[in-house]
Amino acid sequence: MIRFVVRSAAARVRSLALSVLTVALGAGLAVAALALQGSADRVAAAGAGASWELSGAPVVVVAVPEETGLTTTPSGEPARLDPATVEMLAGLPEVGGMEVEAPFPAYVVAGDRTLGGQADRSWGHSWVLAGIESLTLSQGRPPEEEGEVVIDERTAAEAALESGDRTEILTADGVDTVLVAGVVDGGDDGPRSRVVLFSPEEAAVRGGAPVLAALRPEEGTDSSRLAEAIREDVPGVRVLTGADRGEALVLDVADRELASGMGRFLGTVSGLVLLLAAVLVAGLLTTAVRDRSREFALLRLTGATPGRVRSLVVGEALVLGCVAAVLSWGAGVLLAVLLARFFGAMGVLPQGFELLVGWSALTAGTVLALAVPLLVSWKPARSAGRIAPVEAMRTARTASAARPRGRVVLGAAALGGTAVLLLVAWGFSGNQGAVVAALAATALLVLAAALLSPVLVRGMLRLCRPSSRAGAVLFLAHRDAYADTGRVAGVMTPLLVTTAVACVLLFQGPTTDQARLHSYGERLAADLVVAGPVGIGLPVTAAPTAARVPGVASAGGFRQTVTTITGATLTTYLVDPETVADVYRLDTEEGRWEEFGADGVALHTDVARSAGLRAGDAVTLSGPDGEPIRAQVAVLYEAGLDFPQVLLPRQSLAPRMLDAMESAVHVTLDPAADPAQVARLLEEAIDGGPELVVTDRAGHLSLLERQGEGDDWITFLMVALVAGFAGISTVNTLIVSTAGRARNFALLRLAGASRRQVAGMVAGEAVAVSAAAVVLGTVTSLAGLAATGYAFTGDTVVLAVPAGGYALVAAGVLILGLAANLVPAAAALRARPLHVVAAHG
Repeated sequence: MIRFVVRSAAARVRSLALSVLTVALGAGLAVAALALQGSADRVAAAGAGASWELSGAPVVVVAVPEETGLTTTPSGEPARLDPATVEMLAGLPEVGGMEVEAPFPAYVVAGDRTLGGQADRSWGHSWVLAGIESLTLSQGRPPEEEGEVVIDERTAAEAALESGDRTEILTADGVDTVLVAGVVDGGDDGPRSRVVLFSPEEAAVRGGAPVLAALRPEEGTDSSRLAEAIREDVPGVRVLTGADRGEALVLDVADRELASGMGRFLGTVSGLVLLLAAVLVAGLLTTAVRDRSREFALLRLTGATPGRVRSLVVGEALVLGCVAAVLSWGAGVLLAVLLARFFGAMGVLPQGFELLVGWSALTAGTVLALAVPLLVSWKPARSAGRIAPVEAMRTARTASAARPRGRVVLGAAALGGTAVLLLVAWGFSGNQGAVVAALAATALLVLAAALLSPVLVRGMLRLCRPSSRAGAVLFLAHRDAYADTGRVAGVMTPLLVTTAVACVLLFQGPTTDQARLHSYGERLAADLVVAGPVGIGLPVTAAPTAARVPGVASAGGFRQTVTTITGATLTTYLVDPETVADVYRLDTEEGRWEEFGADGVALHTDVARSAGLRAGDAVTLSGPDGEPIRAQVAVLYEAGLDFPQVLLPRQSLAPRMLDAMESAVHVTLDPAADPAQVARLLEEAIDGGPELVVTDRAGHLSLLERQGEGDDWITFLMVALVAGFAGISTVNTLIVSTAGRARNFALLRLAGASRRQVAGMVAGEAVAVSAAAVVLGTVTSLAGLAATGYAFTGDTVVLAVPAGGYALVAAGVLILGLAANLVPAAAALRARPLHVVAAHG
């Protein structure tokens, strides 16, 4: 049997090669995704984002928070050492010296821009940290007085600064003019992020309570004895020595997010690719089995049992999987290297990333390459072995137009499930569950369209019957398609899936962004919005300053962060309680905004309901530093998914955060005020640097929309990987399908049809099928996306489909379908008809 399988596979090496390519690419991308994810996880485990090694301090002490759930996330904050603990550490007899450190945001202003941003943070530190880190001055001297700083070489070069120059520094207190006393070396042992080093006295005032203490042992005491003494005598702290000292000052949250979150993107891509591989390889094998019906009929007539025929199909799938598994290793390594280079060029790899393709990734690719063909060959194998010998000979000559009942039942079930999910999305619109239901409905609707494609094809052919009488070519195309709707459906399905996947990937992000902006605009009552540099924000003095500007009725700032209640992570705004009702439009379910004060908290009704809270109840939240926040529930409010789930008074958490600069300031105006005049006065009054901008509500929403377009390359990469893979697989299916019609083409030629007429028939069918696939793929995907937009807003259907992007998708699928049909058809038409008929029997 093995020899028979090998011979059969060798005889069909061309068509099997296409299946091998499809599976190998899918498994190879999984290998690449797992390799990149594993490499990023190793960086995270080694302390990604550790800005400092602190090798000059034998022992480093940090606080241990009450809760650690948020502290290790990209939104986490280090806990601060309380004064009693600092005093206790300094009083230990084993301690010979101690320095404390509390970083704070500090950005050099160079001309008309601020150096740094969300992914390139700049921090202020005490000069003592230079000694702890063993930094060396390349220019100048240390900062000795207030208003003197030392900066890193990269920042100095970008700002064209040298020691002795004066420059401006943006901090939480505003913009100050300082003297650049020196520049620290930015070599291999230099700082990993931008730094602005202040005198210890000034840094202590700006930074607040310390986040770490660096200790030196008393003469005659080794560091291990000091560390043990601290562990025994000082409660609530963590003692770090050796390589662990780098964990004490992790400031680059972007690096931490890249290291821990790369797998989400790559996992999504590989999951979609493998799902598409299963669907498309199943279609490929089904088409191949249909084209081999005569071969199976002859085998049955010569005595082959149904089991032997099924074993033949499954055996070929196993051979296919084995070859694909070997190829997936090479494809995976190549893709991993290319993706790593691409991500590196885009600057989205965590610092210290080094690609390593481990055995776990290669093993996963091998298992997937073997599993996909074996799983999807089950149904074609059953179909091949179930048919009776005489019936097989008859259907081998005349394609059956019978509807696949099982497929129709599954398609109807998927359609019913889609309807249920859409009802859920409509009935519960405005919360996260409705959005999840709408997204699931989108995927299920695409699946339903793919399963019901034979039924859809028959319906479309009936509608097109009158137009088929317009000419010989159209008549031939219509009759040939109607004679085997299963073949046409097999060709249309991968094109439909390619269209739908490309549309969902391209337009889901813009649709969600538009829905978010719509809801945000509905909630925002402010007339003007003051914003600072992207990713940096405004000084904490911005809101009080804005409130004093003539024509301003109310001005409230906010800072976005996260908190937890009973373990649930919640988006949180730090706000000025007295201004919330003025700058936001929120429906109040319980409580009054007048009761929202310094010890209060406002909760979204969904959060309160899940936690069993009512207005007036006491609640304990955990901040991003893991420390508790005890408050009384003042207000329960209704809001869309764009709005945070928790509102906290700024003073309840901001003093504990490293960076508490305002994200923006919302301003409402007096009825008689001139918005343009007030905007000019705000720009003059607020000390926020050269990139400060004041816009009205419409301008603010437009600015947010433009800022959200910066990560479009990620979407395009996903489309290129997933839809590109689907396109390659589609070409494979179409080539196998068209090549299998060589005998039909030859018979048409012998009956008097010219090459041009047969080619026209193929082209007409290809255009019609491709256009139908584009229409169905578009309708299914956009219907789901529209439901997602409505589920997000709760009151408006939002659908963002850029005309240019959609035109590229539609044109690409049409060209793909036409080329993949015509190229093999042209090859088949070059052969002499009698030779083809003789070869196929």
